[in-house]
Amino acid sequence: MKKLYLIQCNLSDDPFFENRIKNLGNWVKYFKNNFIVSSSLNPQQIYNNLAEGYENASIFIIELNVNNYYGRMNTKVWEFLKKNKNSGTNFLS
Repeated sequence: MKKLYLIQCNLSDDPFFENRIKNLGNWVKYFKNNFIVSSSLNPQQIYNNLAEGYENASIFIIELNVNNYYGRMNTKVWEFLKKNKNSGTNFLS
């Protein structure tokens, strides 16, 4: 089952790292170095897919639950959340 994850890192624009994130599944980038990704992997597996060659970088991965959220954000984020919402689990997929 796919779940939604927030991925944050301290890397400046790095297209190779960003492509690794994009290869995980559906994704949206909303701030520099901040991504929301839909993946069937768990956080450790995601980290292992991203971290090779970036052992000194800070990479933070946390599962998101979209039962309760609010704020002002670029419309692409709201569209991503709506498009990827799984009504049976209240998680994005």
